[in-house]
Amino acid sequence: MARRIRWQILIASISALTVLLLMSYLALTRASVARPLAGGDYIEGVVGAPVHLNPLVADPASDPVAADIQRLVFEGLTRPGPDGLPMPALAESWAVDESGTVYTFTLRSGASWHDGAPVTVDDVLFTLRAVQGPAFAGDQNVAAFWRTVLVDRVGERSVSFRLEAPFAPFLRLTGFPILPAHLLRNVPPEQWEAHPFNRLPVGAGPYRLVELDEQRALLRANPRYFGATPFIETIELRFFRTEQEAFAALTRSEIQGLAFTGASALADVNLPRGIVRRQALLDGYTALSFNLRDGLLTDLGVRRALATALDKDALIASALAGKVMRLDTPILHGWWAETSDVSWYEPDVARAMAQLDTLGYVPGADGVRVRDGQPLVFSLLTDNSPTRRAVAEEIARQWSAIGVQIVIEPVEPTEMQRRLEAHEFTIALHGWQRLGSDPDVFELWHSSQAERGRNYAGLADATIDEILSSARKIYDITDRAELYREFQERWVELAPGIILYQPILFHATVADLGDTIAVPPDAAASPHLLIGREGRFVNVNRWYLRSAREIRGDLR
Repeated sequence: MARRIRWQILIASISALTVLLLMSYLALTRASVARPLAGGDYIEGVVGAPVHLNPLVADPASDPVAADIQRLVFEGLTRPGPDGLPMPALAESWAVDESGTVYTFTLRSGASWHDGAPVTVDDVLFTLRAVQGPAFAGDQNVAAFWRTVLVDRVGERSVSFRLEAPFAPFLRLTGFPILPAHLLRNVPPEQWEAHPFNRLPVGAGPYRLVELDEQRALLRANPRYFGATPFIETIELRFFRTEQEAFAALTRSEIQGLAFTGASALADVNLPRGIVRRQALLDGYTALSFNLRDGLLTDLGVRRALATALDKDALIASALAGKVMRLDTPILHGWWAETSDVSWYEPDVARAMAQLDTLGYVPGADGVRVRDGQPLVFSLLTDNSPTRRAVAEEIARQWSAIGVQIVIEPVEPTEMQRRLEAHEFTIALHGWQRLGSDPDVFELWHSSQAERGRNYAGLADATIDEILSSARKIYDITDRAELYREFQERWVELAPGIILYQPILFHATVADLGDTIAVPPDAAASPHLLIGREGRFVNVNRWYLRSAREIRGDLR
């Protein structure tokens, strides 16, 4: 009897173990990761307050908090993917004809506005024709291009864009926020700024703005979003006058996140307990531009000596505490055209001095080199921010070691921009921001942009002109990447300036916040590029708070 009972227990145990193993196997085959339930509230501090939320009314570069909200509320036809290449947003697909001049976009069938109205071709036509119009107050470079494009309906869900000539970077311009025609088409442009839409806009993005006052913007998850429904129920952007006030609120746990660049004083502070620092690169850079129009800097030998005498790594360590990423050419880290094949001048003071000796510049009584009575003394124009002043002073210190004297000339930012555009400088320490997701740098370095464009150095080189023009006409990114490699080689050879560094955005958030810009602490190990500061919200619908319950399910 006892033996029979033992056998029954053994059989029951084996059966239970078999069931347990089978259940474990099924669970492992159906899911292997935890995912959060929808819910939770996230509060991020921002410095300033939005002025214009209608993208037709202002340039996001001058209204950064508005750009943050717009990124949460609106969608374009496309958006930049993790590799910088465009990915579908309101458009599910697109095609280019054989001539490379006609793009046809097909809209998603299920996309809708926050008020429930469907997104249609009418919305695309209204938005882009408004950008083409004289009342558009956003980025005028964007407007100038769109005014050359014929926008037309080709079907119930399709729209075409006819370009004057092939233009490979075109898709980056299709990320402009699409606006609801049914709410704005009857509003005269002169009333856009005063219209309620400018304070409480309706979009098709992952979040909808439900409250806006002097203290905060409150956004709620959009249940109609065409992509994955956001996990976090509400996102609040709380407004502060200064970064220091925002950081104090982070320390008191009144907010859960705060973004700042490496130029900020916050980049060196210790973070509060429970706060982690995430980081990514921004689409811009700081450079020294040499004015090549006249003077001593027309001499390539002098420019190369200056390049050889400047130790960028030492500059970044001493003036910027390592909170930026060194950059050697105008092609950004994180762009698909980035290459490691192009080398900048290795810093070598002795070699730089020998180069100047060869050019006939000899040290004077005061240590400054002179040739034919002309001393190597240059003015360095910069804005008067503490960070730029510190960088300028380190540059002056390093170049003094080879007998070059630098006179720093700090000015207000508006005066800085005026002087750059008027070419009233010898050497300028300045930056470009919001360069976008495509490595097209035509506007910065083609000779056609030297007089009235952003080629402030005045670089005029037939080889570079041909490369940059060709790269705009070729659609194969492998071929384009090869052209940009050739551009970098020629640019380094000519040394029309010195590219110094690329900014880093630090995003300090509670450790519980998951799936944001998941970048290792060392950005150099795995550079990830954000398109604008608002790019930190690019995958916001995947953010979640780990403090919320987690479930396991079929994630396939």
